[in-house]
Amino acid sequence: MDDHHIPPDYLRCLPIELHSEAEAFIRYLRELPSKSPVECPKCGHPRFSVEANSKPRIPSYRCAACNKGFNCLTKSPFSGFGLMHLWPAYGQYLLAGWSIHNAAKALGVAPSTTSRWIKPLRTAMAKEFPALYHWWSARHDRTNLEPPPHIAAQAQAFLNGLEHLLTTQQADCPRCGSRDTQRVDELRPNFYCSVCSSTLSLLRDTVLARLGYPEHWMGFAQGVINGETVVDLQRRTGLCVPACKRWQVRFLQMLEQQGHDDLIQWITWLRSRRVKEVGDFVREGGHMEAVTGSRYSADSKRRFSVPPHLIRKKH
Repeated sequence: MDDHHIPPDYLRCLPIELHSEAEAFIRYLRELPSKSPVECPKCGHPRFSVEANSKPRIPSYRCAACNKGFNCLTKSPFSGFGLMHLWPAYGQYLLAGWSIHNAAKALGVAPSTTSRWIKPLRTAMAKEFPALYHWWSARHDRTNLEPPPHIAAQAQAFLNGLEHLLTTQQADCPRCGSRDTQRVDELRPNFYCSVCSSTLSLLRDTVLARLGYPEHWMGFAQGVINGETVVDLQRRTGLCVPACKRWQVRFLQMLEQQGHDDLIQWITWLRSRRVKEVGDFVREGGHMEAVTGSRYSADSKRRFSVPPHLIRKKH
């Protein structure tokens, strides 16, 4: 792992009441390789001795009863796994919702390594920290996507602000300061000032300036918050892929400008899990509904299934 790389703030996406348990889980992973056993894991005898070893990876022991060697990882989910010094860091990436590939890149190991680590870490979390596992696994496996309260509050504040921007019937004229303005556009917040006869737009100098189809903005914003992929967003709005990519960048910029950093981290987590969910579904032979309603569709009303290999290319 790069010495200059800072591990993610894994507590951002967790409810406050689980913070202490999450920290205990990371501490458990850090201390596990040096933890002293209390009995032989093979026969249960409490007496054993430390074996002499010039450069032990972890302390080795020999049972006084069965005369078999073991260490603190024997018959544990981590038995046979190496790079123990990276387990706590990977635990942080796992709790923060990082994908296998991104975590592997940050740690400087192969994706196959982080892929193998998931099972023992999940097993240990489920056994030693069940409350943390119950909450985290439901989000990781996308069986429950409800965010923590503080992130839900950020999402609602963002949606309320966007709705107010689109529906407000009042604005101050930036030229003369008058409030005697009249909305002149049903979909966009454009106004006419009757005092200085100037026009104004509340979208001017914002990331939404010159963005089309405002009737889709609320639904698109909700899709971004749900961690939907670009293809999901295309199905939601009927826009083409390039437009969905541009919109996705713009709305994430808005979130960043408004200081919703925890929500952005949550969206990143959900989006990585959604990509994996779709990929697993297609690899197992599932058929995704084709995108309809975009300008590239021959018939915007037609809905059909396509072969898995074509769906995989789109994702």
